This record gives sequence, C-alpha cells and structure tokens, in this order.
Amino acid sequence: MEAILDATRRVIAERGPGKFTMSAIAATAGVSRPTLYKWFPTKGALLDALTTYEEELFDARLQAVIEAQASPARQLDAALALLVTYLDGLMGPDPIGADPGFALQSLACSLPQQTASFVRRLGDAFDAVPAVAQGRLSRAAAAELFLRLAYSHYLVPHPDPEVLLSDLRSFAGLPRRSITSAAG
Repeated sequence: MEAILDATRRVIAERGPGKFTMSAIAATAGVSRPTLYKWFPTKGALLDALTTYEEELFDARLQAVIEAQASPARQLDAALALLVTYLDGLMGPDPIGADPGFALQSLACSLPQQTASFVRRLGDAFDAVPAVAQGRLSRAAAAELFLRLAYSHYLVPHPDPEVLLSDLRSFAGLPRRSITSAAG
C-alpha cells in the first residue's frame, strides 16, 4: 500500500490532482489496476488515504529527528531543519506549478495536524523560544508560525534554504548555525 501512496504523490506532483489517473498510479506503483482498486475503490478514497499517510509520515520523521537529539535545544534545531527540507520530497520541485489550488489546499489542511504533531513531539523545547518564554506566544502559536514560514519557502522559494534555516534558528533563540549532530 505504501508503494501506491508514494506513486500517488509522485503522479500528483507531475500532473496535478485533477489530471491524475488510476492507471498512471498503478503503472507508477508497479501494481495492476485491479490491485489498486482493491485497496482504493475511488480516487477520493485514494486521496483521503494519501492525506492520512502524509500526516503519519511527517509525524514519524519529526519523531525520528527529535529522538536522535539529547537536549531540547538540539531537538528544536533538528525539527526546524526538517521543516525546511521536508516538503521538498513531499510536494516536488514546483508545488504551485502543477495545481496551485490543490497545493494551497493541501498545505492548509496539513497545518493543524502538523502543528499538533510539532507541539506534541517538541513539548518543553518550545520554552527556549524567546517569544514563548516571555509569554507572548503559546507553544502552538510558535509551532504554527514555524510551519507557516516553512510553507512559504515552497510557495516562494528562498534562494538559499540555509539562510532561511539560519533565520528560523535565530527566531527560535538558537545559534544561527546547527547545534545538532548525528549522535545527538
């Protein structure tokens, strides 16, 4: 089933959601059409499953990068780095070009779940963010702000993602350069 969902994401990125066919999904996934229809009887069912899959994928990747770090500051740093790179693989090189409405709707629908995941996974690490520590932002508001900034990178790409990440780190009260390591 994961191969089908990955293929769906690739085909939608190439063609847009209004122009993808179940035949293209089956061919890209390397499965027969009857197998595809066994798992997903309609395009709507497939798109619903894709949304759930992407939410789970984001949460799992976020958990993995956070668990690899020992301190809350390093966890926050690793999570910010994930935000800047995550949508590259998810939405393709030109998310707006294929279908602007779908790309924006996908981001808008993902925002509440990703914000909740970000807050749940990082918890106390948000207390290092100056605006949170000073009581000017809640953890959820800070998480949403970080996500919205990362989303904007895909809508209007920053010419240097490392500069964007450096700015996010600075806003988070972290050093502008990475403090994470593979060992945590």
